[in-house]
Amino acid sequence: MDNAMNHKVIRIAAALLLSLGALCSCDRTIYDAPGNCNIALRFRYDYNMKYADAFPAEVSAVDVFLFDRSGRFVSRVSDSGANLSGEGYTMSLPGVTPGTYDVVVWGGLKNGGAYSVANPATKQDLLCSLQTRTKADVYTDSELEDIYYGHAENVELRSLPEGSVNVVRLDLMKNTNRIHVVLQALNDLQPLEADKYDFVISDEGTAMNWANERDNLIPVDYFPFEKHQGTVDYDDYSQMTAAVADFTTGRLFPSDGTGKTMLNVVDLETGKTVISVPLVDYFLLVKGRYEKQMTDQEYLDRQDDYSITFFLDNRHGWNIAAGIYINGWRIVLQNSDLDNQ
Repeated sequence: MDNAMNHKVIRIAAALLLSLGALCSCDRTIYDAPGNCNIALRFRYDYNMKYADAFPAEVSAVDVFLFDRSGRFVSRVSDSGANLSGEGYTMSLPGVTPGTYDVVVWGGLKNGGAYSVANPATKQDLLCSLQTRTKADVYTDSELEDIYYGHAENVELRSLPEGSVNVVRLDLMKNTNRIHVVLQALNDLQPLEADKYDFVISDEGTAMNWANERDNLIPVDYFPFEKHQGTVDYDDYSQMTAAVADFTTGRLFPSDGTGKTMLNVVDLETGKTVISVPLVDYFLLVKGRYEKQMTDQEYLDRQDDYSITFFLDNRHGWNIAAGIYINGWRIVLQNSDLDNQ
């Protein structure tokens, strides 16, 4: 092979290497679209009990907050609508200068919703706040929209060759929970009427900070957004009544020794407290039934729908008589104090 041919082969090989380098620098994702280098975010929500990506099906809006290395707020980019459910959706970050950033994402925010996030001056100022009302206590009785959170530090948004896209993946988790409390009568001597009971979940904290930790640690009461009653076929001859209260709450945390998330149910006619239990402690009793190795916090973050059924006997005044079911699992009461609240 003559020298001219050798030089031609070398030039072709060098061009191929440069092209491959440009494509592979695109965060392992190849894009052929022409134009300047773009910066984009891809979202994933598989931090759930199914371990499957539910972002396209569940998340209808995303708000991204960018902070520089000193923690100063740089930019907020938002998107919403049906395009989020499209296959391979990414969010572009127009006008963002290449550099290193901390990124915080809140998903599911909507105008006039139960949660709001104001543009902060610094990362430490960033709060996702629950809109509450005040009577004797701070409370909410609204059906809360599903809120999602994601966070990544030291994200390098690079300047790449023309035609490349710098795609960064952000993993999300769901903060909000649906809780269904069922009072099930053991006999038909007296019907259970939902409106004759006061249901409340007492917790603390009305805001979440940039790290998804509780802020503004004041007591807050969650009241059901809906109460109703129904009947359950007990055998071929009788039906038992049930009272149901549906709640939505913010992120749940294991008890830390300073306070507990309590469920209280009061008989409005007698003033008697029928049920008073540490709700999160009870939820964690069934964690091991799912055959996954998880910390308490991981279980509470992955699980977002809870049903807790109390079987009540009304022959001597309502009391817990036959145990409790949580998400279909029977809990055998060991504390006799709970049998006669």
